[in-house]
Amino acid sequence: MPKRIEKRGKNSYRLTAPPSYKYDPAAKTPPQKTVKVNSYRESEREYSLFLADLQKGVFATSGKMTLNEYFDYWLDNYANCHHALKTLSFNKGLFKRISQALGQKRLDQIKPNHLLSFYSNLSEKGVRQDPNAGRRKAKLPSSYEGNNSAREALLSPNTIRKYHVLLHSLLEKAVQWQLIPFNPAGRVDPPKGQHTVKAIYDEETTGNFLLLLESEELKHRVMALLSLSTGMRRGELFGLEWKHVDLEAGTIHIEQAAQYLPEKGVFTKSTKTDGSNRIVTVPESIITLLLQYKEEQSQKQLQLVNRWQDSDRILTTWDGAPAHPDSINTWLKNFIAKHKLPPITPHSFRHMTATYLITSGTDIRTVAGKLGHSNSTTTQIVYSHLLKSAERETADKMETFLQQTTKKAKLKQETKPQ
Repeated sequence: MPKRIEKRGKNSYRLTAPPSYKYDPAAKTPPQKTVKVNSYRESEREYSLFLADLQKGVFATSGKMTLNEYFDYWLDNYANCHHALKTLSFNKGLFKRISQALGQKRLDQIKPNHLLSFYSNLSEKGVRQDPNAGRRKAKLPSSYEGNNSAREALLSPNTIRKYHVLLHSLLEKAVQWQLIPFNPAGRVDPPKGQHTVKAIYDEETTGNFLLLLESEELKHRVMALLSLSTGMRRGELFGLEWKHVDLEAGTIHIEQAAQYLPEKGVFTKSTKTDGSNRIVTVPESIITLLLQYKEEQSQKQLQLVNRWQDSDRILTTWDGAPAHPDSINTWLKNFIAKHKLPPITPHSFRHMTATYLITSGTDIRTVAGKLGHSNSTTTQIVYSHLLKSAERETADKMETFLQQTTKKAKLKQETKPQ
């Protein structure tokens, strides 16, 4: 049975009503509320008020709690059980700005015009603040540094849309729980997203990238070439262990991913979807590289003896511990700046894999399987522009076929004995 009053953090207490206060037959737990007070004694007073509100039906059915209170309630009663840790962390980050604008409003008093004003404010210059700016060490080449200041001052349309998606999800659950009669986020047009073309290298730039890569540390070559040749996600790459690699068959079994959260560090989780669990074939040159890297890693293990952490991870720190997934971002940014290459991100390798496969004529289902998409529809949507281009090329191919077939028939007719 949940504790009546449970300390959750500094000055934070979760209040849980007795089971008899369960207002929704489908609810798995009694009503709960998180309060911010200075002492346990104050939390007891809040608990008495909480029960009084429940008895009057105020807390459970009228939506008189503030949006801030409801967000904690939503976390305790839904999100903590149904959302992945990374999703929880991301939504909590989004809610900080929502809290500043709407957090003190009562749930039943939030109207569509409040949301419209909030979205309008998000689109103003100077709203964006990059929480990671302080730890970003790599300096981008001056050739494209100039556009950064304007971009950092604004939230992108896609980011603004994410705030709407979170608010819509929060308030939709409040409707389901009968806290409010309708979802105000459902009565406004969602902010328009912006389709952006994925930044990838063309064949010439890729060739230059690969030549420059040859002088890099073996670990970094493995990171980049595994990403580029298999199209695996960053988390999947850093979740790889040697037991997942069949060096003789030339295959890799992708079945887990690595992730980082400030409060948890680097940890292992399942892949994004069930369809993401897959076996991918690796080019022979990459298998040769992996054999070299495995030998190098074995030598380090012998040198460090007891200091080596036997994590079995392919990508590790100096002492064998699982490497931070962000380490590829740091390396790639420094590598690009050093060689004055066009900017890309680690996720660009995945898009490059898909692009090269599709444009070379690989069928969409095979590409979807390589990328770990649960079905080929996802691949078709993400890479529709490439498929359209490939479809246009079929007209040229058919034109060539028709012309050559006609020409052959004419030649055969001309050479036919009279």
